[in-house]
Amino acid sequence: MKQKLVLGFGLGFFLALGVVLYTRTSDVTISWSQLFAKKKEVVQTDPVDKIIPTNKSAKAKKAAMAADLATMDGYGLYYDYANLSLEEVVKTYMEEFGIESNAIAFSYKNMKTGETFAMNDTQLMTAGSTYKLPLNMLVVDQVVKGKLSMDKAYDITEINYEYEGEYQAYRAQFGDDMTISEMQEYSLVYSENTPAYALASLLGGVDEAYKDFGRYGQSKSAVKTIQLKGNKTTSDYYIQVLQYLWKNQEKYADILNYLDQSFPGEYYETYLPDIQIYQKPGYVREALNIDAIVMEETPYMIALYTAGLGGADENTEEINPEGYNLLAQLTYVVNQWHRVNMN
Repeated sequence: MKQKLVLGFGLGFFLALGVVLYTRTSDVTISWSQLFAKKKEVVQTDPVDKIIPTNKSAKAKKAAMAADLATMDGYGLYYDYANLSLEEVVKTYMEEFGIESNAIAFSYKNMKTGETFAMNDTQLMTAGSTYKLPLNMLVVDQVVKGKLSMDKAYDITEINYEYEGEYQAYRAQFGDDMTISEMQEYSLVYSENTPAYALASLLGGVDEAYKDFGRYGQSKSAVKTIQLKGNKTTSDYYIQVLQYLWKNQEKYADILNYLDQSFPGEYYETYLPDIQIYQKPGYVREALNIDAIVMEETPYMIALYTAGLGGADENTEEINPEGYNLLAQLTYVVNQWHRVNMN
């Protein structure tokens, strides 16, 4: 038996021979038609390098607050968005719900103006399945170079895997091999571990893949990308991954399409169902994270990493419902600050 490297998402849903998918995250049965219903056009908006400050007037901010007052009150998430910085709003939310100061890290970038905001952005956080985003990008890079083929089916009989049941379900559905497109779909839309390990095998294994993550950015912290031991990373690294992805959106169009389909109505879309969002959630043990490109009136990207929400810890095996709700609320808080100050 090969040694297993635990990196994964831990959502634990299994494939039922390609007909119905069950996810342990919300215990909801999701049909194929539901999962693939949300296909939208990629909007051509590049993050800019030059910072152009948003000088929104106090009157305009007040009008935005008034327009969304009923929604803010209905969710119980009314804060002084117009007069607080993004970090101050997040800290106010954390204080209200008793969240420790080191339990949340984020990096934000306005894709129109180049403005950035961050909190605890060099603090090491558990990546969970967010590692699958740069992993997929590495594979696409090899396809573009002609070293791999999207049309070829690659052997999966000798790959490492994390969960025996999940691996056997893939073997039952796909047999001995999978195409890169299939690996991408199942590792990004459903965040399954087996196809991610299959992708890594095409790059020489997980260890080799992790060595190449630096091509998408380098964190200011001592850990420049993702530390293999413990799967630790920073939001400062991931905001650069998102920017690289978006700047090269033509090359990574398939990846963006899968991120658009990922977990419809959940995570960043829980409180924001009417906004197009490209998201890669990541869950394992104490960590609940989201990397997202949010197509608001003024688009922005955010790398949001958390630890211990709802009392989750290193021994947690299922997503903590309270922690998940706190994460979803936090996405609304971030987005509402953006709507008031940036749209």
